Amino acid sequence: MRAKTIQLLHYITGLGILVAGGIHLATVFLLSPYEASMSFDGHPLSVIAVYRNLFLAATLQALLVLVAFHGFNGLRTILSELHQGPTYLKLLNAVVIAAAAVVVVYGTRTIVIAHLLGNA
Repeated sequence: MRAKTIQLLHYITGLGILVAGGIHLATVFLLSPYEASMSFDGHPLSVIAVYRNLFLAATLQALLVLVAFHGFNGLRTILSELHQGPTYLKLLNAVVIAAAAVVVVYGTRTIVIAHLLGNA
């Protein structure tokens, strides 16, 4: 991809983080009574019950993907300024893409498991 396209995606994901974060906070704090959303009985798995709401889990997934792309792309941009060269940039891009993919896969796994445990 061209640098201009990647930078445009960086701006779009930044805006997407604001939108998805606002929707997530509205889901947690405004659509249900605050006391109900923050009251837990002390059981270790009581926090996971929040994930029963599929919409909340979907906003978490959207935030995960957006933040992973935005954050790792920002890191890639910073590291690409430190050193130049085609071999370095190819290696840097590969490592950043792999790291972002690992974070998204692990986060998705965590969200799915929490959702399934919350429904149990």
